Amino acid sequence: MDPGARHASGRADAYRGAMDGWVRRAWAVVAVVAATALSGCAVVTSQPGPSADATSSAATGPLVRIGVGPEQESALLGAVFAALAEQGGFGTQVVAFADSAAVRQALEVGDVDLAPGYTGQTWLEELGRENPPGDPRTSFQGVSAADESNGITWLRPAFDMAAGVGGPPADATLALWVTPDVAIEAPSIAELGSALAARRDAEVCLDPEFAARDDGWTAVSQRYSIAARVLVEATPAEAVAGVAAGQCTVGLSTLTDGQAWAAGLVPLADPLEVFPAFVVSVQFNDRALERSPGLDAALQPLADRLTTALLGTWNARVQAGEDLEQVALVAVTQLGDDSDEDG
Repeated sequence: MDPGARHASGRADAYRGAMDGWVRRAWAVVAVVAATALSGCAVVTSQPGPSADATSSAATGPLVRIGVGPEQESALLGAVFAALAEQGGFGTQVVAFADSAAVRQALEVGDVDLAPGYTGQTWLEELGRENPPGDPRTSFQGVSAADESNGITWLRPAFDMAAGVGGPPADATLALWVTPDVAIEAPSIAELGSALAARRDAEVCLDPEFAARDDGWTAVSQRYSIAARVLVEATPAEAVAGVAAGQCTVGLSTLTDGQAWAAGLVPLADPLEVFPAFVVSVQFNDRALERSPGLDAALQPLADRLTTALLGTWNARVQAGEDLEQVALVAVTQLGDDSDEDG
């Protein structure tokens, strides 16, 4: 993508910049980032578990290569993809790249077979479009249709929008976090203005860039008629910690921020869909699907059952020190368990 396009005006620029900087810093709050080699990527190879016959080509199946970025969430999703593929009889190889652009390039040329995908990111970065939609269905449909000509297939998730963060699909967009007490007064951003007005000392903790941009906090406050408030510059980690400690009334981070989920905070609903949808799914190289029959079916539980709450709680577990691959095994179990939606 032409670097000059990154400076285009409008909301697309804000979120294009966010994906290059702010959102990655937010993901780094819960980072357990896999080390990368000086060449820009590292390789970890995994075969099916002890119950499978590693010497049998029928047991191991084709080897599938999974590309991931340096963020903890991307690495975690890659581990979940690998665990599901291995459960389906495939061998797996996880390849960690220095950035998401390198992952996408590797996917397009066939150096990897599949990778985690975020629709809002692809809309802005790979497709170079403006005004990413806030509606998850529209976001997914637009990206998946456009990527057909790029030889990439997106695994279609289930859509249970009425269930919010407890229903599929997972959405890793931005979010305003509050304590449960504040959430009683303001279950969505639409009520946030009244809740803030009732607190004379209310502070809104935001990333400095987001706070300063006309298409950042200004756009949110105007759309929801939130009167001018005290804005405190804070990284995502500081914002979440500030809300948890009672120092911030509201803080900005991502909707799948493990730190926020671990702290028991509540993300405010965004009924006007000001924040663009970042639906989480699987991107396949079409040639990989042709030579590895059943690979998409092996990943189908994730498409059917991955929710924002599940992904947020998995991030929280990794942040708390649990082994990433062990969390991935727990994740696979939860994706197949009707009784455990949110970990």
